[in-house]
Amino acid sequence: MVLVDATPLQSEHRVRGVGNYLREVLRASEALGMKPVYVASSWGGEEAALPDFLPKERVFSAPRPHKPAQVYWLYNELFLRHALLRVRPGVFFAPDFNGLVLNPFGRTVATLYDLTPFKLGDLGDPFSAARWRTYARRLKRADHLVAISSSAKQDAVQILGIPAERVTVAPLAVNHERFRPSVGRGRYAGGRRYLLHGGAFNANKNQAGLLQAFARLAPHHPGLELHFFGPWAPEHLEWLVRERQRLGLGERVKHVGYVAAEDLPSLYGNAAAFVFPSLEEGFGLPVLEAMASGAPVVTSDCSSLPEAAGEAALLVDPRDPEAIAAAVRRVLEEPGLAEHLREKGYAQAARFTWEATARRTWEVLLGQGRGEGWVTQP
Repeated sequence: MVLVDATPLQSEHRVRGVGNYLREVLRASEALGMKPVYVASSWGGEEAALPDFLPKERVFSAPRPHKPAQVYWLYNELFLRHALLRVRPGVFFAPDFNGLVLNPFGRTVATLYDLTPFKLGDLGDPFSAARWRTYARRLKRADHLVAISSSAKQDAVQILGIPAERVTVAPLAVNHERFRPSVGRGRYAGGRRYLLHGGAFNANKNQAGLLQAFARLAPHHPGLELHFFGPWAPEHLEWLVRERQRLGLGERVKHVGYVAAEDLPSLYGNAAAFVFPSLEEGFGLPVLEAMASGAPVVTSDCSSLPEAAGEAALLVDPRDPEAIAAAVRRVLEEPGLAEHLREKGYAQAARFTWEATARRTWEVLLGQGRGEGWVTQP
């Protein structure tokens, strides 16, 4: 029996990358006829309801408090250990870095998203550092890892010393029913010309570098704006106001606030360019979402981003604001380049499907197949 930790579909991760990943992988898994048992917490609220495609008869649930947030990880640990004791699975799939608990009754397979804090040398405050180190120790003890990119796999081998044969790459993908060509369509069509950046506010996202690049670009394109979207805390929005004023950008830079899921393809597709100069990414899914929606893409030449972008984007050194600005100017000014990148982007995004990701993941969970990075476990 395979037990899957579905708590990211009900926790705060449900609206973040982990929740999106798990939702799409499980949807595709159910469509493929896979029938795992799911463990999920019950804490009320319609916003935390499990997706309809998860059969209730295969969901093991138990009440779990979600506050105070400072001890959420402890609640999570106890909850999952209780579930393992009750279900006693042959395989436990741990897709949440907050929920990597080793399975005493069989194999443990964990999803590896990234090791960004280790690579950037910033584990945060002592509490966060302790959690990251605990997570790293458990990754080393897991029977197998499903890495979301070859870059993440390489980091697991080089930083944690995990043997390469214990890591399988199953890249993230695009929901092609949702992200479709949207140039000239939807809520964001027909407005002022804008560059777009998406994601949470983190040091690795390099929002500061992008602002510096835009300050260099702005005098050459007076009507151009820079729009950010994603889950930003109030203090990050305040930072943005201070920085745009310091750089003399005024109202040309803004955070667009909440974007409804159905409007996101329009936001991507009607951007003059999607600019994503991250210093470090586990995969870089926004790059593919932007491509599938029709945006020309400028992104980084490091970490996993060349894997996601392929030959369908302009790749730059993210630590060089001048290089970022120059690449964006090419998209805006070079005849035919934006359309060329747009067509290449459609083809690149089409290569990544959640069905393929789910199939690859289940090869690992069931101990089948001997593709890249896989060895059958006893």
